[in-house]
Amino acid sequence: MKDKLVVSEKFYSIQGEGQTMGIPSVFVRLAGCNLLCKSSSWVCDSIEVWQKGLPVSFEELLTLEEVVKLQAGAHLIFTGGEPLLHQKKVAKYVAWFEDEYFFKPTIEVETNGTIIPSLDMMKVVDYWNCSPKLANSGESYDRRVKPEAIRALNCYDKTIFKFVIFDKDDLETVLSDYGEFIDRSKIVLMPAGEDQEKLAKTRPLVASICIDQCLRYSDRLHIVIWNLKTGV
Repeated sequence: MKDKLVVSEKFYSIQGEGQTMGIPSVFVRLAGCNLLCKSSSWVCDSIEVWQKGLPVSFEELLTLEEVVKLQAGAHLIFTGGEPLLHQKKVAKYVAWFEDEYFFKPTIEVETNGTIIPSLDMMKVVDYWNCSPKLANSGESYDRRVKPEAIRALNCYDKTIFKFVIFDKDDLETVLSDYGEFIDRSKIVLMPAGEDQEKLAKTRPLVASICIDQCLRYSDRLHIVIWNLKTGV
């Protein structure tokens, strides 16, 4: 029986957020999530996509054209939902890919920081883009804050912790909820807004907070360029 991943969508674009923003990337969005971020402040911008998915065999996951892009330097990004729900299969896929194509692409994982990565995942992932959730996500503290998982990710040099910021009080929540678990130098603030209109309202505020607090800012290039369109 062939190994499979449950895939919601796949596309080739540029990374729109975080530490590798702007790098061409093949995105594999895996189905399912252990959180449901939906509140009056903001809504997960991929929620309509990751709630469904189909099993895809390792052999069928990427086209030859996509493999060529990866060989040329594009990153392979596993996102969701929460891709660490599938981490055993993801780690197995990366090992299969190396055996099949004789090179390992640069691997990124986008996670919400509630699941401890396995040793096999830690070995194959190059960049961890962790987006821990705040109270503005609508999730309770006990569901969204998992210290053991955050500490495990914090140990890795190429991890960032990217927080969605809606107003100035959110920074206090970042520090009170997560400050003791992560290095301040790894904190990245990103404006809330699932469309261009909402993003335009929060962007100046978050930029000013980053300037004042000497923290890194991340935009949301996929929304800036394509607005509500998914799969780009």
